[in-house]
Amino acid sequence: MEDVRVALVQMTSVVGDSTANLRSIDRLAASAAASSAEIICFPELSVSGYNTAERTGVPSNGGTIPGVEPVPGHATEALTSTARRANIWVIAGLLEIDASGITYNTQVVISPGGLEGKYRKTHVPTTEIGTWCQGDELPIFNHPKIRFGIEICYDSHFPEVSAELAKRGAELILMPHASGGDETGRDKRARWERYVPARAYDNTVFVGICNQVGDNESGHDFKGVTFACDPQGKVIAESNSDSSEEMVLVDFKAADLADARRVPETFFRHFRRPELYSDWSERAGKG
Repeated sequence: MEDVRVALVQMTSVVGDSTANLRSIDRLAASAAASSAEIICFPELSVSGYNTAERTGVPSNGGTIPGVEPVPGHATEALTSTARRANIWVIAGLLEIDASGITYNTQVVISPGGLEGKYRKTHVPTTEIGTWCQGDELPIFNHPKIRFGIEICYDSHFPEVSAELAKRGAELILMPHASGGDETGRDKRARWERYVPARAYDNTVFVGICNQVGDNESGHDFKGVTFACDPQGKVIAESNSDSSEEMVLVDFKAADLADARRVPETFFRHFRRPELYSDWSERAGKG
């Protein structure tokens, strides 16, 4: 990797107003680029808003869900224009409908040259499974300066995902969220700090996490929590407010990754024993 500046954004995404949400993304991307950021990561479903059948009564896949669109489509065209104008990579979330009519919770990766790829949320909890299906792939994206993977919200609770992304070459894991609930911003941050730094430390990778913030006008009010960890699990940048839009600029330095991986005993991946874990996995699947 090379040194790279990444912007992590907590923003309000109103359900049913993708036009306004895309305008916010365009404005924030321009601001990030003006601050020399080369990648900007927006929260889960930042384009469409977080919109589940649990709250809206919308039927599951096959029904008419507001904000759903194909990839590529109108949103990816708009995001490509944003990325091109600002000369920045844009990572943003939307509800994707594929050719067969199945809906996914998707994070698209857009460079100034266009759509680089997408990640579909792979772990879908009970409150969401009636609205979108789970994806089955863990791609790695190759920015000119850093390789990164993506975990959307609930995915981050499964350490196997981070381990697999690191195994596939990720140097940075981005974790866009639309995490609501009744907890305060302080409680949410405290909860995330019990496991997100561990994902960085155990896999010797950088991690960046961001959340939606505020009222999405569809039954959810989000607390904005955003921070980044270095490969030793230390928080190196964080948001100041849990109630307003904010962009956190993070300098991920190649020397920090090299230093963390220099000592074999703390670059744990070299000592993993996948033959044991695969046996556990197979037995768990039969249970």
